[in-house]
Amino acid sequence: MSTPAASAKITALLAQNLKYATTIHTPPPLLSQGILKAKAAGKKATTILACSDPRITPAVFMGLGFGEAAIIRNAGGRASDAIRSILALDAVGSIGTVVVVHHTDCGMSHNTEEGFHASIAEKHPALHASNGEGYVYGAIDDPYDTIVEDVKFLKSFPSLEANMEIVGMVLDTHTGLVKVVA
Repeated sequence: MSTPAASAKITALLAQNLKYATTIHTPPPLLSQGILKAKAAGKKATTILACSDPRITPAVFMGLGFGEAAIIRNAGGRASDAIRSILALDAVGSIGTVVVVHHTDCGMSHNTEEGFHASIAEKHPALHASNGEGYVYGAIDDPYDTIVEDVKFLKSFPSLEANMEIVGMVLDTHTGLVKVVA
């Protein structure tokens, strides 16, 4: 369903992209060249899994340069949703380090699993029915607890734990500091 407001937003996004493409953008090196160079040097990639909250930007709060890490983002920065991407990135470029970051004042902490189920059942009944009552949306009661759960989940796969350093951090959105928790 398209509305005038949505169409105006899309038009604005396209205008912003045109400005970026004509004033800032520089084509990156070919991915295949970078992968071959990294493999020849024995380097493994870094991947950061973080929340999709637009207030937090992993490249900014971790001080990363262009292309320094692959960034996977989803609601809450939850590992179970990201496992497909982690495996695909590892198949393409060989991941050496996975940093999972949860944060304080996360949107996923403003509801419970039951609350997510109720809201989604109301707004998207067919999708909710297809997911089932046992589906886990990943509510976060305490990011210091859920980061431990997510690191434990990733380390439960022996091939991941044997081949990757997996670290869990919590970002304090008020101070901007990250703390290694798991």
